[in-house]
Amino acid sequence: MRPRSGRARWATAWWLVLAIAGAACGPQAAPAAERPPAPPVAAAAASPAAPAPARSLEPLKVAFAADSAVYAPMFIAIEKGYFADEGLAIEIVKAGGGVATPALMAGELQYSTSAASALSAMLIGAPLKIIYTNADRTDYELWSTTPEVRTLADVVGKTIGVQSRGDTMEIAVRMALQQEGIDPDAVTYVSVGVGPQRLGAMEARSVAAVVLSVADATQAREAGIGGLRLSDIKHDVRMSWMGAATSDRELLEHRERVQRFVRATAKAREYFRAFREESIDILTQYNQKPRSTNEVDYDGTLGLMTDDGSMAPEVQQRDAVVRAGLNGLTDVPRAEQMYDYSLIQGAYQELRASGWKPSR
Repeated sequence: MRPRSGRARWATAWWLVLAIAGAACGPQAAPAAERPPAPPVAAAAASPAAPAPARSLEPLKVAFAADSAVYAPMFIAIEKGYFADEGLAIEIVKAGGGVATPALMAGELQYSTSAASALSAMLIGAPLKIIYTNADRTDYELWSTTPEVRTLADVVGKTIGVQSRGDTMEIAVRMALQQEGIDPDAVTYVSVGVGPQRLGAMEARSVAAVVLSVADATQAREAGIGGLRLSDIKHDVRMSWMGAATSDRELLEHRERVQRFVRATAKAREYFRAFREESIDILTQYNQKPRSTNEVDYDGTLGLMTDDGSMAPEVQQRDAVVRAGLNGLTDVPRAEQMYDYSLIQGAYQELRASGWKPSR
């Protein structure tokens, strides 16, 4: 029987420190005198053949900033045993990019799904790489909260609510404004927190406009919170969104492990595309949101996904330029210094050449 992890345990970022300390202070192996004697060779030979021992799985810590549908392939890879097939046991650590990126650099994590946050760190020299991009479009929409804001141009001189300053939401809004010829610095960006808090800001009209995910917008409609969609960012803007980043050290010292990680991920992405109901079941198991919300989230996510886990070079560079400008940087690294898609592209070539297909 294939080893299965079951539902992964969520952990907080600080738990990493405790876990590392605990491992260092754990119980020592029993002295030889206390160990039970090995069975006689003759007795072992006379016994029926014992089953082969279970395969030992290599533990990996992976940071997750959220549990929406764009992250579902990772949950699928756990539940369907794709990671286990590759000899990997994934421990999910719940941590946003602001915490995950330093932990990744320190070696406390092996991978982070906050690839966009890692990209911002790379702009100032962090030794990291984005190794796969699940979606090169966000699931964001920009909604007004007041009747006088009816078009994107109406936000000039007003406030826009984002999750946190300088995050992917702010980057996406800046790109949307820029594409419409509007100065991204002509508005004030306000940190209003995660989904429920952004919905609260929308209802209270504490900002003129707010960024919502597709799932947030669905919840707003169901709660009767009014507003007008100003920009369908998920279709208008291409950028690095959800994917995976790792350290240069991991790529150098454990490249074969990275290859196994992305191969399992590629299989799970194809399962996600092929089996809607089962994928939503797994997603609901992990995030405990209403199934109706996850159905909308799933359907919206399908159109945001990249073909083979990679992003076009021109999109990579444009994204980097906007982020650099936000941080007052004039020198932007070349795309190949920040991305290494060779393994995910190789995994897809391998799967397609073999004719591999996901099964229920």
